[in-house]
This record gives sequence, structure tokens and C-alpha cells, in this order.
Amino acid sequence: MTLIELFDFLKFTENNLGRIKRAKWGPREIDLDLLFFNDMKFSNDKVTIPHKEIIYRDFVLVPLSEIAADFVHPTLNKKICDICLENSEKFIIQQLSDKIL
Repeated sequence: MTLIELFDFLKFTENNLGRIKRAKWGPREIDLDLLFFNDMKFSNDKVTIPHKEIIYRDFVLVPLSEIAADFVHPTLNKKICDICLENSEKFIIQQLSDKIL
């Protein structure tokens, strides 16, 4: 399967599960993002790989570091676990757990 075929399949799946196109950053019924495609770097008007916002999303990075800590971000040339360590003080998850403790 090519990158574009996978992207189109994800959008098709979102539509079949009832996603309604609304304002950007608004609530969604489902949101399937394509984060990486092996070590590919690609961008067009539909998709950018690696996902350009991934380093700002701890809710993605933290679980990803648990299952693929040694995966190297193809643009940053850093392991996912290292990106997590560098950004951990900025993460919402860390801020929430600090408040709970």
C-alpha cells in the first residue's frame, strides 16, 4: 500500500464512522492521523509525513515512546524517546500528573 492509498483509506474510514467536516481544531467524532510512513519524508496539499505537529503532542509521543522508543524521526533524526525527554516539561500529561501528586 502506498502512502496516498493509506491516507485515502484513513479518510474513507473516518467518513464511514460518521466524521463531519467542521472548523479546524474543533471537536471530532473520530480523528485518524498518519504520523509516519517508515522513514519517508513527503508533503503535498493533502498530507505531510512525518506529521508536522507530532513533536507538540504528548498524547501521541508518550504512548509512541512506549511501543517504539527507538524509532528515529526522519526529519529530526532523533529517537522518539529522546524527543519525549527533551519536551517532557512542556507536556500537558506531565503538568496534569504534577497537579495530581
